[in-house]
Amino acid sequence: DFQNKPIGGTSAIVKITEDHTGNLYLQTINDGFRKIIRNAYPIKYYGTEKREGNYIISILPDKKNNRVLAGTYGNGILIFDTLQRLIKHIPLLPGSDKVSSVNSIIKKPDNDYILSSFGDKMWLLDKDLTTATAIPITSHRNDRKPDMGYFANPVFQNKEQAIIKSERNLYRVFFNTNQIHEYPILIGGNMGGAFINGRFVTHMNEEFILFDSVTFREIKRYPLKGTGDVRCFLPVSANSMYVGSNKGIYLVDSNFKVLRHLQKAQGLPDECIYAMASDDQGNLWCSSNKGIIRVNKDNRILQLTKEDGLQENEFNTNITSTAEDGEIFFGGVNGASSFFPGSVTGMAEKIKVLFTGIRINNKDIFQDTAVWNIDRINLSYDQNSLSFNFIAIANSNPDQYIYQYRMKGVDEEWVQNDDMQTVHYHLPPGQYEFNIYASRVFNKDAQPLRTIKIRIHPPFWKTWWFIAAISLLTASLLAFSINRYNRRKYQKKLLELRSEHKVQLERERISRDLHDSIGAYANAVLYNTELLQKETDTSERTELMNDLKFASKDIITALRETIWALKKDNYTAEECLLRIRNFIQPFTRYYPHIHFNIEGNASAEKVLHYSKALNLVRIVQEAVTNAIKHAAPKNIHIASNITSENWQLIITDDGKGFDPRSLKEAEQGNGLSNMKQRAVDGGFNLEIDSGKGSGTSIIVNL
Repeated sequence: DFQNKPIGGTSAIVKITEDHTGNLYLQTINDGFRKIIRNAYPIKYYGTEKREGNYIISILPDKKNNRVLAGTYGNGILIFDTLQRLIKHIPLLPGSDKVSSVNSIIKKPDNDYILSSFGDKMWLLDKDLTTATAIPITSHRNDRKPDMGYFANPVFQNKEQAIIKSERNLYRVFFNTNQIHEYPILIGGNMGGAFINGRFVTHMNEEFILFDSVTFREIKRYPLKGTGDVRCFLPVSANSMYVGSNKGIYLVDSNFKVLRHLQKAQGLPDECIYAMASDDQGNLWCSSNKGIIRVNKDNRILQLTKEDGLQENEFNTNITSTAEDGEIFFGGVNGASSFFPGSVTGMAEKIKVLFTGIRINNKDIFQDTAVWNIDRINLSYDQNSLSFNFIAIANSNPDQYIYQYRMKGVDEEWVQNDDMQTVHYHLPPGQYEFNIYASRVFNKDAQPLRTIKIRIHPPFWKTWWFIAAISLLTASLLAFSINRYNRRKYQKKLLELRSEHKVQLERERISRDLHDSIGAYANAVLYNTELLQKETDTSERTELMNDLKFASKDIITALRETIWALKKDNYTAEECLLRIRNFIQPFTRYYPHIHFNIEGNASAEKVLHYSKALNLVRIVQEAVTNAIKHAAPKNIHIASNITSENWQLIITDDGKGFDPRSLKEAEQGNGLSNMKQRAVDGGFNLEIDSGKGSGTSIIVNL
């Protein structure tokens, strides 16, 4: 008795076979094989042979009169008896010029019926189903005539009146007078509503909207974000109600605070909830796009599908009704389904789950082993893209079971597998355990029926020994780096100390230099001044005055060169040669009888420490001054020769000259001694070439 169709289809049954679980397999002549499941649920079907006339948009069971009234879209009203037989079909209601779409049905206390359809009228259908009379609607708006809209469902009823909710309006029906009043409540469509604590509530634009139950004026709004729109309401008590949305089921209190939210993560096969009803055990029944879902008080979930005898897996919005004896009716796209909740019970089944496919990196790698026998997988780090297919074997058809899977190490809870889809994982190296489970009820505390242990080995650079070696190497490099850093820091400090020591020595040297040079020149000035005071001979006085002049110039020159040298840390050879030129220039004015000449260039790339630069300039000054004082030259020539590695200065004069070898150390005077000492201090190579009557050449090599 599947959807009221003959078991054998349109042809005769020629053979029946029973399997080990008690299911029957029928072989027909022309209609193939049929399977009769032993543990089938007792679900009734209300519909006609023409599917296009079975789109149910309202339903009312009237078992007292042995009737089930089903309003359709575009096919009027269908009336069945409780044996699912169609006993009457009213396609056209009075005053309509086309086939009616009956979107709400109410039974009055006198057993007559109130029907509504798209448009501006309602109808009174008598209890004998023989006469339908149009009832006008009184609108409380003057700007337009009444308009029922597509969605409509009863939200309240007692002995005196009923209230019908449509997309934009509420309709109050008075039973004694058959008067109907329309109350506009919203601009824009919405699909459901309910009464809670004597107030009417609906939902639109992710807000609950509360209305007064007498005037239907808006009182307050409460947000409920992320619902994707609300379709249906089901009051549970005076202080709470269920809300069915496109994002699952909400339980809210009278202040519209969310107490619980059920969605796919909690095991719902589908989050689009069309209609809701409850049974006397407190279980919640919901229609959806994937059949009918039962949510037990402990949140265990059972799914009924077309395979169980439902009209189809897709149902319609707010199309549900409960008969006085507890039988629940749901309307959908191919008729109506009904059942007694107490008859939909758990069935003792021994379910076996088999793996039917395991692929690694999109390849079947288990070519020599039956995939259902695999319980352990070892893979390398680059074989980490896994996919699994599995199926349940038991009394029912495989797609009637709810499948759950969980990858321990990745998933914290069971995940529901929709329609036995392939399960994919991309796993990092590690150890995992893939569990699967199947049942007619989703069980968040399920024990796995099948397990595969998976180990993905890491690459060698992620193994413990490699990491340990790298850690040791890193520690060694760190220690080496720290030691090297400390060593550099120590050497830098040592260099600073040495530099400070050199500075101190240089200060002492400059102090001595000033003392020795300027002090000696000052003593000479003092001595010659005393002699000048005593001397009466004119020629001697002239010579003493010349000595005083030279001593004064030497003092000034010594001071200038010392100050020049201390201005910078380093000087280029070019700057030193320029200093020598500046030194020589005034002599052409002071000593017009001597021809001074400087030729050659010096490199701007060669750099000298200021102490070396000072010693070099002083050597040249000493050589020129000595020639002027003692050699009576006509020409003094300075030549600068630069090569890639050396710099050479040659100071020559054509004066009287002398024989350096015949001079005793005491006779050399301060001039030659100072030059030699400065050459030693500066690290220069000093050569002196002179002879009596042949002039003097002093060569400085750097």
